[in-house]
Amino acid sequence: MTKENEISQNQKETFIAENEKAEEYISKNDLPSAAKILVDIVSKDPSNWRAYNNLGILCWVQKAWEDAWMMFKKSATLKPDYCDALINLFDGALKLRRIKEALPYFERALEINPDLEEIKIIRDSIINQGEDIYKSERALVVGVYHSGVEEAQKLISEGKFFSAMEKLLKINDEEGPSAEVYAGLGIISFHQKRYEDAYRLFLESIKLNPTSRDNFLNLLDSAKACGKVEEAKQIFKSYAENFSFLNTIAEEFEKA
Repeated sequence: MTKENEISQNQKETFIAENEKAEEYISKNDLPSAAKILVDIVSKDPSNWRAYNNLGILCWVQKAWEDAWMMFKKSATLKPDYCDALINLFDGALKLRRIKEALPYFERALEINPDLEEIKIIRDSIINQGEDIYKSERALVVGVYHSGVEEAQKLISEGKFFSAMEKLLKINDEEGPSAEVYAGLGIISFHQKRYEDAYRLFLESIKLNPTSRDNFLNLLDSAKACGKVEEAKQIFKSYAENFSFLNTIAEEFEKA
């Protein structure tokens, strides 16, 4: 083994350790420290697929969906059978409604390694479900990104309720009902102390996406304000029977 190869191997080991450190920073929500490490890795090793996947996760945490999508694609391009990147790519495809664009990545991975069972399940689900995959439980949990809804959410956070409501109603008129629009309108109604309206809107949002914990908690808050706590408890119970992950907020309903 030459000295050059020894240095190269040492660098690879260093990059593994640095990726692990970045992942730890991400888990602790210390995003600037993670970003500094990851940018340094890819500047020294542009083919470091693990670093690109971690950059994608970093973007995802910051809700920079397009950037996350690009990083996951880059990672899966560099290492086509890297399961972590492929699974993240799947979530990105659901978020941005780009399943057809993602499919070749799963096909390529299975050409290289036919034994990737989880990737095979994803590939088969895409082929068998088609557009209906956006109605699957995983898609509902991931949620769909909509730039207009995001703009409305920003307006709500700034207290510009009328402008936000106009934007959400326009989306509803042009594109039809969605869980995100109903939830946004529910938040506006709650802030305006129209608690009955808020309760009804959160309920409509839940009907379209029963996987959002935030929607159930918002439903409970509005139920407390308009005297419908027992009804809200029954609604939550009926959904929790089918979606076990909702049990993480069961205590909130029990003590209401």
